[in-house]
Amino acid sequence: MYSCKELFKKALIVGIATTAVSTGTTSISAAPNSETKVVVMYSENKSLALVDTSKAGIDHGDLFHREDAISLRLGGPKIGVSYSQAEVISFNRESNVDVRRVFIQVLLPKGRMYFEGITELGLGTTPAPGWTNVYAILGGTGIYANARGTMTTRLLPDGKNWKSTAKYTVN
Repeated sequence: MYSCKELFKKALIVGIATTAVSTGTTSISAAPNSETKVVVMYSENKSLALVDTSKAGIDHGDLFHREDAISLRLGGPKIGVSYSQAEVISFNRESNVDVRRVFIQVLLPKGRMYFEGITELGLGTTPAPGWTNVYAILGGTGIYANARGTMTTRLLPDGKNWKSTAKYTVN
């Protein structure tokens, strides 16, 4: 027969072991289950439209709509399409800057990717060659479901083609 002290020691050891195992298992399963993936895309501007929703000139709520053809190399065959919308959410006429919330949808053969970010540009202007911005990857569909990461986009010297590098994990 075990004494109360021995039973207490055994119960304590079992409790600590159970906690350690369950904590370790939880930590392992919470870790990302995929490596970082990188997709480099080139897009060619096909259309750009400004939708002036209020008084003339740049103001809150004005929208910039863009459609781009997507390829995996500059000048390569089209594999998808990108639609973006930038909404003016703030502007400062004295500093000649507007702030835009940007939402981008990229439709690719194996799914869609969604991106969002903020840009600051000259009041009512569009990006000039060399302009770069970083967007959050919000997820997607198909092989991009649950994707998380960032996409860096740079306007190339010709002023109509973009190079975008998406780095993400899928959990």
